[in-house]
Amino acid sequence: MKKQLGLSFFGFIIVAMFVAVALITAFKVVPTYIEYFNIKQAVSTILNQNSGATPQAIRDAFARHADISEIHAVKPADLLITQTGGVTTVRADYEKVVPLVANVSFLFQFEIEKKSGSAE
Repeated sequence: MKKQLGLSFFGFIIVAMFVAVALITAFKVVPTYIEYFNIKQAVSTILNQNSGATPQAIRDAFARHADISEIHAVKPADLLITQTGGVTTVRADYEKVVPLVANVSFLFQFEIEKKSGSAE
């Protein structure tokens, strides 16, 4: 007699639970990384367009990009802007807490630093 191969009902339920947990985690984590890449792109864009501008002009440009890209994790005041020797550096360090289930959360720490000017 041949042995029956395959997944039992309980085995299927266990596999389905692992898949559901992985999907729920992904659905909560992916938007955080999308926002991170939007912030990174916005900082690069404003630096390319406003490399010699004043820090306030750079913050204003970031505010416009943040409104368009719906960036909420970093405010224009959070940008650390330094200008030394024709080089403009924009830095944004921030943390994002993503609640998962009940009292379980993920903590993401992001660091963005872009330089522009004659030294690059």
